[in-house]
This record gives sequence, structure tokens and C-alpha cells, in this order.
Amino acid sequence: MIKYALRCSNEHEFEVWFKSISAFDDQQRDGRLRCPVCDDAAIEKALMAPSVVTTKAKPRTLPPADTDTATPTAAATPPKPESYVPVASATPPAQVMEMLREYRSFVEANTDDVGKNFAEEARRIHYEETEPRGIRGQATISEFRELEEEGIEVAPLPGLPEDKN
Repeated sequence: MIKYALRCSNEHEFEVWFKSISAFDDQQRDGRLRCPVCDDAAIEKALMAPSVVTTKAKPRTLPPADTDTATPTAAATPPKPESYVPVASATPPAQVMEMLREYRSFVEANTDDVGKNFAEEARRIHYEETEPRGIRGQATISEFRELEEEGIEVAPLPGLPEDKN
């Protein structure tokens, strides 16, 4: 497997995994490479920093559990042979962002905001101490994990660019 940084003629940059070097060449020659943002077929390799593997592996760690709120994570999916999988792009496709905004609006319109009492209220609903209803709010990573360990179904809302303003 090999990963290339690619760029379309509209300057959208993205990364793609290929089965082999020749798989990239074959797909480019056959016109099967397309930009995930604008569907442009004029794709070229972009400048890319090499990934250097050392013998000292650094363990991945999460932020402190008592300070951060839970955030969504994505699981990596291995690429299918003879196909490409866009890994990242400079600009998220407008349609995806609009779908996320609609999803979030739906959740906000159909749930009660319980703020920082989310974990406590989720437990009360799960253990039938109060009426079942859809809720949303804030939880720390440790609270989020504890709820999952108790078998309480929770899911973080996707973050949007305007949330960072």
C-alpha cells in the first residue's frame, strides 16, 4: 500500500491510498481518479512530506478525561484493492456540511438540552427514574466512557466549523 498527496486542476488537495505505485499510474491513465470535492479528473501528485517510521513508537493518548468534552472520532477503513479512498481534503464538500447542519438542527429541535447534567440525566432515563425522552448536553470524555460502559447509548454531535467561532 502507498499513500499519495494529490491535487486537482482546481487546487483541491487530498490524500489517497493505492494498492501499488502501478495502481496509481493505471487509474490516472484510465481516468478513474476523480477529485472528491469537485469531481475533476485532472489529478496530479502534490508535494508530500515522507512518513518516517522509527523504532521508538510513541503511544497515542487521549486528552485528560476530566477537562474535555466528548468529540467524535473516525475509524480508519482499509482501502479496497485497485480503488482509491479519499482520506482528507482541504475543503469539506458543501453537500456533506449541509447534511451535518440539517442533522444537527433536527437533533436540536427534537431533544431537550440538559447542559452539563447530561450524564446524570442519561442515567436517570436509562434506569427508568424519569420519563424517556431525547436529550442533549455536555459530557466529559470520562463521563462519556462511563455511560458507554454502563450500556447507555450515547453519541456525540458532529462539530461544525461555525462552532469554533
